[in-house]
Amino acid sequence: MDKYIFNTTTFPEYPVIVTILDYEIRLRAYLSEITFPSCMRGKKALVDMALKTGIDEYRFVCFDVDDNGKIDFDSNNYITVSEDMENIANMFLKQRKDIVLSSFLTDSQKKRIICC
Repeated sequence: MDKYIFNTTTFPEYPVIVTILDYEIRLRAYLSEITFPSCMRGKKALVDMALKTGIDEYRFVCFDVDDNGKIDFDSNNYITVSEDMENIANMFLKQRKDIVLSSFLTDSQKKRIICC
């Protein structure tokens, strides 16, 4: 099973969303494995942790991407995203409907993702 999926967006402030698919993973260990393409260096990566933390104020965290294409873990910042960005993040999760449906999310949270 994939531990995360990597998607690009059209949002200039967050050109990449990393969607965490497994609530049991050690987030830092898996995010450390990612090397972003050179076009991401000096930009921000958005990490969607809905399936790890739930749909709450800790769902989205952004990180700076350093000159080596790695996440700068000292730059983490929990954020609230726009409705458009949340809809895009939900669309990526919807592609993995089976994982969403078997997650610990409440029925109303699952419906919010699957039915958007």
